[in-house]
Amino acid sequence: MKTIAILGGYGRAGQAIARHLVNETDVQLLILGRDLQHAQETAEKLNAGPASSRAQGLSVNARDGEALKLVLQDADIVINCVRTAGFVEIVVKAALAAKTDLIDITLNPREIHQGCDRQRNEIVGQGRCFIMDAGIIPGMPSALVGYAVARLGVVRKAAVGELMRFREWPREAIAEFLEDLHNLSWGSRIYQDGGWRRPRRGGKREMDFGPPLGVQTCYPYKLPELDGLPERHRLEELGMYSAGFGHWVTDTLFMVMFLLKVGRRGRGAKLGARALDWAFRRFCRPPFGLCLKLEAESADGQRLEVILSHQDGYEATAIPVVSCLLQWLDGSIKKPGVWIMGQLVEPVRLLTDMARMCLQVTSTHSERPSRFSA
Repeated sequence: MKTIAILGGYGRAGQAIARHLVNETDVQLLILGRDLQHAQETAEKLNAGPASSRAQGLSVNARDGEALKLVLQDADIVINCVRTAGFVEIVVKAALAAKTDLIDITLNPREIHQGCDRQRNEIVGQGRCFIMDAGIIPGMPSALVGYAVARLGVVRKAAVGELMRFREWPREAIAEFLEDLHNLSWGSRIYQDGGWRRPRRGGKREMDFGPPLGVQTCYPYKLPELDGLPERHRLEELGMYSAGFGHWVTDTLFMVMFLLKVGRRGRGAKLGARALDWAFRRFCRPPFGLCLKLEAESADGQRLEVILSHQDGYEATAIPVVSCLLQWLDGSIKKPGVWIMGQLVEPVRLLTDMARMCLQVTSTHSERPSRFSA
């Protein structure tokens, strides 16, 4: 029986992942975090349900590499749910020293990729499987492109749009999001004419997210996990687009803070979080949740549209992670190296498992030619 450790396991994302693992697998769970009481309480809640006595809460500080290594020696894989800015290499080295695989769900792709790249030879040499950019965003955009290729064959153009609309979002989570966003996004870029370029005329596009969200104006941004996909799948055009937070006030406030680099560190992030928290509560209206949409076109004019949605952003993050872990558990993606989740998984099975776990998946396949512009 496998043992999965969840670093940050009593956070909202960690708890959601643990619940789905209890329901979907027979693994043993280690709930890890600095606060022993919170870790044990989370384990007790899990054990009160289908987990029986499979969950255990332990105290560990992710900054203490030696202590982390000792705890991880009992695990087959560790899911990192804590923001690792500034000490990501400690987590990577601890996993290697414990001979444990790693899956990272944090919004800090530059640092986690750099940390793994520095240890790549040892990761491969040990036969370890390290999976980065796991979750909904990042995570699912590249998986959706892979799904389009599986369904259509030769894909000419693909675009992925996202819409986040939350009535309440903890200020601490907003502050972390503001800090991490500068690492997640590499500016306004789409893939055209053989390279990632600034879009013409701003590159905005209208995307229909289906009822009740409807048509939204989306703007492009560069998501690192999409690197390599145009060459791998011979795409002519590829773009990632954001419809913002569902109201012009929140979107304008957010854009100003992003352009002025408000929130990159400490106090600025807290002030920005306070402002956005006010805007969310004051202006955002139902329906709430997170929605991701793929629009793809094949070489012969076939069109595929896929919409993923969930009312809870933490559930929307957890479900792809657990669906990925199901493929790791059966060995189908347990390969030595450093991988991006969306480029590693088998996408058709991934979406099937996600739908079973109550993430809404809607797919529309049309053979008639369509007007498409990225």
